[in-house]
Amino acid sequence: MVKTTNHFGFVIRKEALDTRSITQEQIDKAMEMGPLDTDDNLISYGPCFGEEAADEFLRRLENLGFEYIEDFFIFSGDFPEWVSFSADLTQ
Repeated sequence: MVKTTNHFGFVIRKEALDTRSITQEQIDKAMEMGPLDTDDNLISYGPCFGEEAADEFLRRLENLGFEYIEDFFIFSGDFPEWVSFSADLTQ
């Protein structure tokens, strides 16, 4: 389980890195940041400040070869600051 942010947080399946021959270093470079959190199955990034930034990072991940929803998704919404979120891989 990884923590994520509701401010345009990205969650990526680690399995997709092997499937698509992409390194975490390539993702870090594309995202212009290191991960927010990681576990055996997922990597999360964020927050991204604004929809335009999130759209740019989405495009960069797709250019690396990732498929939106299949390999990663963006979590965003209006929630109170006293709530935290996490993502877990279901199998």
